[in-house]
Amino acid sequence: MIGCTLLIALLSALACFAQEQPGRLTGTVTEPYGNSPIPHAEARLESEEPKGRTFVVTTDDLGQFRLADLPPATYRLEVRKPGFRMWQESGIRLSAGQQISIPTVFLIVGNGCGAPTVDVVHSLAVGDVSSTLRGSVFDSKNSPVIGASVSLNCVGCATKTSREGQFVFSNLTPRNYTLSVSMKGFYPEALSHFLVLEKQDWTYFPIQLKRCPFGGCGLKPRPKQIAHCE
Repeated sequence: MIGCTLLIALLSALACFAQEQPGRLTGTVTEPYGNSPIPHAEARLESEEPKGRTFVVTTDDLGQFRLADLPPATYRLEVRKPGFRMWQESGIRLSAGQQISIPTVFLIVGNGCGAPTVDVVHSLAVGDVSSTLRGSVFDSKNSPVIGASVSLNCVGCATKTSREGQFVFSNLTPRNYTLSVSMKGFYPEALSHFLVLEKQDWTYFPIQLKRCPFGGCGLKPRPKQIAHCE
């Protein structure tokens, strides 16, 4: 009986010890063109569930950062540096004592005003020298636009959005593209500066289509909006 009591106490102590073990998150920040490291970028980690805790560090001369002593939670990570577009990722789940190394963070030059905004860039598998461009199309209510026609200014580069409003172009030649989107009942869009580079998979933030209230949208330009850039 005494042995059982001691065993239960030991297991309880081990469980408590495991729950108290902090976690750690590490990563590297580079620019995508030559994979050059970006030093002195701010990596800000905020807990989403439970809310209320924030951890901030800066990258070293190799573009690396390390966030230690993290309690178990679900986090959102933001990486910022003046002159670059902010990078963020949410839903990062960290368990007690877990150590996570996130994929390389690519920061894109520019503030993104009036230009497509990059969500995330991933390196493709070894041996794959092509490029991939991904995105999605939503309406003003943030509902996916299904079956929208999406094309790039290249031969055979045309597709339609999926049930989730998503589209993808693979095996692209690395360069800047102009992307066109059209759908019955919406104003058409033609957006430039969709960049993809060799051996990389680029995902852009959603494109928002505006509904045409009077029909004949294919013949009417979308009403111009004034953009305020910081």
